[in-house]
Amino acid sequence: MRARIGVVCAFILAGALAASPLRADSIAVQNASFETTNPLTFAGCGTGCAYNFGPIPDWTLNGTGGSFQPGSTYYNSIPNGNIVAFSSGGSISQTLGVSLLPDTTYTLSVDVGHRLDGFGSGTGFSISLDAGSTVLNSIDGSSSTITPGTFQEETLTYTTGSTVTPGNLSIILGSSFGQSNFDDVRLTTNSPNSVPVPEPSGLLLLCMGLFSLALFLRCSRKIQFNGAAS
Repeated sequence: MRARIGVVCAFILAGALAASPLRADSIAVQNASFETTNPLTFAGCGTGCAYNFGPIPDWTLNGTGGSFQPGSTYYNSIPNGNIVAFSSGGSISQTLGVSLLPDTTYTLSVDVGHRLDGFGSGTGFSISLDAGSTVLNSIDGSSSTITPGTFQEETLTYTTGSTVTPGNLSIILGSSFGQSNFDDVRLTTNSPNSVPVPEPSGLLLLCMGLFSLALFLRCSRKIQFNGAAS
């Protein structure tokens, strides 16, 4: 009987651990979806459309760019909210208040758009993750690879070793010519030292396993006590 209970406990605990994968940690990016704006002072660009030439709150704007509320004339949908950032031959950057950690993988994801009206079609865009003045990793692409009227997620990763490049992390979004539209900037980390965070189903299994284990230990002690007393 005790053997059967022990086997059941083992299966429940194993299932709970299997259902509790590591969850990446997020690094805060201020105004990550560009929804916080200064007044959109320019209109006349279509139904629901307005824009400005910056500044973009929490971001540093170099060259021509700003905040853009496209409306249905330019996009079928926006990944997050109603506002995106645009850069026309310049860059949009943000320095984060964190530095690199050893033995950690960093994943930077940004949604890049291609306007329905074809403006900026073929525009080259760039996404870079820096530490201080050092480029850790960057990607370049063209809006021509993105379906018109949509945004496409672009992702880069960088993994540190036991020693790291000094300096605070920064994100740089750029365009080589024409206009690039950006939205929903995310930066996450994952490392061997991450603590497993159970999902709700995994947490339930874990509680069941711990309860079964406690019951098993209690029964075992009671049997041992009765055996010693007889």
